[in-house]
Amino acid sequence: MKRWAWPLLIVGAVVALVVSLAVTYFVRGAGDSVGAPTGLSVSEEDGAVKVSWTADSAASEYFLSRGDEVVYSGPDTEFRDISAIAPTGSNTVAYSVRAVDSEGRVSPPSGTESVEVGPGWGLFAQAASALPELLPASPSDEGWNGMRCETRMDAVPPEEAADVNGSGEQFLKAGFRCVVEVDGAEYDLWTDFYVSPEALNSRMDEIRTWDGVSSTTWQHGRAINGGGGEDTRWMGMSVDSIPDLYIELSAVDKSTTVEELAQVADSLPVN
Repeated sequence: MKRWAWPLLIVGAVVALVVSLAVTYFVRGAGDSVGAPTGLSVSEEDGAVKVSWTADSAASEYFLSRGDEVVYSGPDTEFRDISAIAPTGSNTVAYSVRAVDSEGRVSPPSGTESVEVGPGWGLFAQAASALPELLPASPSDEGWNGMRCETRMDAVPPEEAADVNGSGEQFLKAGFRCVVEVDGAEYDLWTDFYVSPEALNSRMDEIRTWDGVSSTTWQHGRAINGGGGEDTRWMGMSVDSIPDLYIELSAVDKSTTVEELAQVADSLPVN
């Protein structure tokens, strides 16, 4: 064989290998290396939706979707969804899951499974019903003084609980973040329902150790004043008649006084 032919043979072999690999990949498809997950199961359990599916040895992780939103990605085959709220006009939420192999190829979706969570706030409806004159009936409605709210459970990762009660478990069972205007001034209002009165007491004890806070009371129970100066003025409150409830009122206007904040707090329709 002539010397000049060797480079051509090498180049030809490389091209053939690349073509072969490309054909194999595209013919098999992006998800054919791992099949759609099976055994998808959903159920309402302890104020959350429990979702599980069968493990696939070819999968390195999974994408779990609630409707069009991915709510979990990782290697586990079980997920506890604490933020399930049905779309407007529906009482149910639907889930599906995809598998991902070690090369990042994604499977087709599994079949869809649905669970009823109720109208309005869904799984959080029972908590919201404890404050019927304060919180709106659903995310699309208005509450006291035209207040608009949304659930804030996605903003409370379970690992934070270790700092609160040492359990390493989720310490809130429901939480709402609201915005309300009172006498032309805007306030943020947080209403958090803890898993137990003990968890709430532990949280308030921790807050009292922060710099610049002081203990006080309001018309419904214990309270903590915080902020002021260059910080946003806020007030954290427990409610004697609802021992697992914590309310935090924060003034957007930094010039708000303690007296003004307390006056707004005492006007909240909390039974």
